[in-house]
Amino acid sequence: MDDKIKSVARRVLNEDDDALSDDELLAELENDPELEKLREARLDQLKREMNRARDLRGRGHGEYVELHKEEEMVKLIGSESRAVVHFTHPQFARCKILDQHLRVLAPHHFETRFASISVEKCPFLAQKFQVRVLPCLVLVDGGRVADKIVGFEELGNGDAFSTNTLERRLAKSKVIELPKGELARVPVAERPISYHVGYASQGANISDDDEENAKELEY
Repeated sequence: MDDKIKSVARRVLNEDDDALSDDELLAELENDPELEKLREARLDQLKREMNRARDLRGRGHGEYVELHKEEEMVKLIGSESRAVVHFTHPQFARCKILDQHLRVLAPHHFETRFASISVEKCPFLAQKFQVRVLPCLVLVDGGRVADKIVGFEELGNGDAFSTNTLERRLAKSKVIELPKGELARVPVAERPISYHVGYASQGANISDDDEENAKELEY
């Protein structure tokens, strides 16, 4: 895009037309077929991104979901590239504390699946992953179990740890990515939701026209 603008500017200068207005310069750019191709390519990319977002949301991404059948958890672990799985028990107070933090984190890490299941409902998986102390987080990366967080020892060894502390620990295992720039210093609960529409999720720029054409894709 920048090269196209420079090219038009050079053409204008070569013609010695100092009176060319900003509107006329924009018209030159808009009439360039190469720019139209770039714009169409951006819209195609936006549509692909939105279709992918719809697919992920349909699979439960963006929220913290409680599963009730062991078969559901087996499918999740085998199909998701990145997941945070909480093996819990309804009578354990510390499991409820962890639930609260995971519920806050899930919308801010859309690419990762967040889910929980009671150990009473998944005896096979609890034995397979050697879940002996609760709460226990099983961290899935690339369709395999990459790490576990058992109890609160790694989170400060107390109940009063912050959501940001848990976020940093999950990022250490590469199941989520930490925000960059100014957002890195903002508490998780105070951040805007990081994934909503196509390019905006990646920090790229789209024009007003692109946004207008993409409205039908919003969810």
